[in-house]
Amino acid sequence: MSSLYLKKIKMSALKHLLFLVGIYLMCGLSFAQIATVEQLEKVVTKQNDALKYEVSIKLISNFISHPDRTPYEKYQAYLYKSYTYKRVFNYEQVLHNLDLALEEGLQSEKKAEVENSIKAEKAFVYFDTHKYDLAKSLTQELYNSKYQYLDLETKSWIVMQEGYLLFLDKKYQEAEKKLDISLDLVLKNMPRNAPNIYGKKIELYNAMKLYDKRDEALLLGLKYGKEHKIIKYEMYLYEVLTNQHKLNDDYKNAFESQQKYDSLNLIYNSTNDNGKMQILENKIEKEKKELELKNERLVRYFLIGMISILVLLLFISGRLYVINKQKRVLVEKENTRIHNEIEQLTQALDEKGNKRLDLTQYNLTDRQKEIISLIQQGKSNKEIASLLFISENTVKYHLKIIYEILDIEHRTEIR
Repeated sequence: MSSLYLKKIKMSALKHLLFLVGIYLMCGLSFAQIATVEQLEKVVTKQNDALKYEVSIKLISNFISHPDRTPYEKYQAYLYKSYTYKRVFNYEQVLHNLDLALEEGLQSEKKAEVENSIKAEKAFVYFDTHKYDLAKSLTQELYNSKYQYLDLETKSWIVMQEGYLLFLDKKYQEAEKKLDISLDLVLKNMPRNAPNIYGKKIELYNAMKLYDKRDEALLLGLKYGKEHKIIKYEMYLYEVLTNQHKLNDDYKNAFESQQKYDSLNLIYNSTNDNGKMQILENKIEKEKKELELKNERLVRYFLIGMISILVLLLFISGRLYVINKQKRVLVEKENTRIHNEIEQLTQALDEKGNKRLDLTQYNLTDRQKEIISLIQQGKSNKEIASLLFISENTVKYHLKIIYEILDIEHRTEIR
């Protein structure tokens, strides 16, 4: 192994050693030198920006545990602790530390300031966690106090929140006024945060179907995001726009705005340490969203098809019902007609099914009627002659005349 190579290894090891010593000294100084709330705020902000949240929590806990801390200092420290937990979306711990901050702050001489500040922070938490009724109650209290003790940044967010809550209640005109007030405060004091307000305006104008104003809000929000080089704000605006297009069933524009979001997300993640993993996750998420959009369209087409089939079936069922009803009426009429004919025919026949003779239609003598009556009783010529005290030949004579009158050929037809 060459001496030059050994020298390089020694230099590399020395650099790593010095780096570790430096880190140790910095951490030691951070824990040892934090004497004021102002120093604590600077160090915690720096650690949080470096995603070293555990370090921040330890620093704050050590600061609070110092016996010389005043209640107001502890109040401020607990606030920083809640901000830290908020960075990792642990809202349960956020609220817990806000309660601890309130408890300490109420022991100080700035009770009114403490109460309003805690109300504002809790309102933000409830808003972020979609507990809008609780958020609305606190923002109303802050409005009634005329936002006393709130700095301009906090006031602007509270007013924005008021506007968005009015938007959720569909009070669009009032919501627009509140968002305009909030935007004015932000543009005058912290224009870098303007995209947040414009994102809410995109939702508002989309609900009001003022699409030109919606698109204008998008462009203005993107303008401030680009001016201050905050890609996350640009991503936020395109994400909001994508959701609005979906609400409008405008999947073409939803897909286009989603693509813009994905492109910005790719740039954003490429600058992070976990960029490659994040890019892979985003690719999977993109494919998932595309599949969801496709499934939504398929479900929509399926429902439309099913509704069309149902309407067609209802129409056919209705037509069949009408046709069947008409058929039933015709059948009933035909049955009635047949029944009447059968009844008439039955009345015209005797018990054996032979046609009855209506003797009133013929010009018969009394003697001829007597003979017909006896024949109908089944009497023979001899019996008739005996009953009428006439000869059998006379009976035959009368029968011959009766046959001619009735236009029959045999006595069996006399019924």
